[in-house]
Amino acid sequence: MSPKEQILVDPNVVIGKPSKELFISMLTRDISLIDAISDLVDNCMDGAIRLKGRKKFTGLEVNIILTEDGFRIKDNCGGIDKELAQKYAFRFGRPSQAITIDYSVGQFGIGMKRALFKMGNKFEIKSISQKASFSIEIDVNKWSKEESWDFGFKQLIEKRFPLAERGTEIIVSSLNPDVKERFKQKNFLSELKAKLELQHLMHVSKGLVIKINDHPIESNQLKLLNSDKFTTAYWAKRFKMYGNMKVKIYAGIGAQDLKTGGWYVFCNNRLIEGPEQTEVTGWGVKTSVKIPEYHGQFSRFRGFVLFESRLPSFLPWNTSKTSVDTDSPIFQSVKLEMISLMRPIIDFLNKVHDESGAYLNKKLEEKYLQKEIDSASLKDYLDVRTSSKFIAPTQKRLAKKTNEVIIRYIRTEDKVEKLKKFFKISSPKQVGEKTFDYTYSRECKE
Repeated sequence: MSPKEQILVDPNVVIGKPSKELFISMLTRDISLIDAISDLVDNCMDGAIRLKGRKKFTGLEVNIILTEDGFRIKDNCGGIDKELAQKYAFRFGRPSQAITIDYSVGQFGIGMKRALFKMGNKFEIKSISQKASFSIEIDVNKWSKEESWDFGFKQLIEKRFPLAERGTEIIVSSLNPDVKERFKQKNFLSELKAKLELQHLMHVSKGLVIKINDHPIESNQLKLLNSDKFTTAYWAKRFKMYGNMKVKIYAGIGAQDLKTGGWYVFCNNRLIEGPEQTEVTGWGVKTSVKIPEYHGQFSRFRGFVLFESRLPSFLPWNTSKTSVDTDSPIFQSVKLEMISLMRPIIDFLNKVHDESGAYLNKKLEEKYLQKEIDSASLKDYLDVRTSSKFIAPTQKRLAKKTNEVIIRYIRTEDKVEKLKKFFKISSPKQVGEKTFDYTYSRECKE
């Protein structure tokens, strides 16, 4: 409490207003530097959406410049108009009466401020919109000592500006020491590039150019296997009680890659989770539909979940947009559909694994399922064949050796689960085969 507050405090009032330190030094700890920069890119995205709606972003560009001495992000995405700046853009938290943008990726009203406080002590914001241009300069150390939470325009010009001049530029100087050190690290730029390529892949695929130190990032694509033998599972639904939110799920198989396999969850085209390979998206659940934990055997699995809403307050994301809100009723409802759609794909990938083992043991003359996978092509998820269920080729029957016998026994589930983890396999049948082979190799050497 400041000395002034101590003097003016009403003995019958309990002070409940926040402190500036909460925003300057506490909330900034909840977000990584890369995610803070991504939050600033989100602001550019909202400008692009305000300018182009749901059309292509062709001609729009965001350029991020990083040096040891400062940070700058500049876009030509339409700028921030005067009313938005005065009433909402620089407030801490978004009031309910704030102007909203349909299908926005900004929601909570803290992203830009938190990102700037995290990076440095001085920043300047310059923006040119259709009807006005303004600049604001903020010295965080000075501002933190002032009673007022407001910021003043350094310059304000009200007139019409041509589209070619509109955009926003943010410059951060007097970088915080840890940020300065992070910018010096050789791997920082590559980490930032990889993250932005993932988080904004749909925006880039719509034509937006994002550059880091004048080098454009690449456009990753969401691809699924497609042929007359493979059909991707597709599910879509509108949830009227959640602002008529539309949810779409695509689930199928893609390239074999342990790192990129799993689920990808988007909110208004912004990647929130992915590749996600834990119980958050259904891996390892033991509901009525059981799903094994993610491992190499399922590295071809790909699932894309797209939440789309005009009202972003209904979207199931956290404030830093780095994870889904797992307590969200709508996410829990959609998760059940995700689990249901992935089960047939898991079954198919188990068959591919078994087929490979049978081929190695000379029980099969060819790997039929693998051959069908190899002959299919990868396509953009929007261009693949879809159905309500995943459809894949049927496996040929495995040839059985005449001297084979079937061994059956019962053991408790917890012990079987331990052995599944130990051998990195997914079914009780495989546990039986592995434990038999293990014992035989140790005790019955031929």
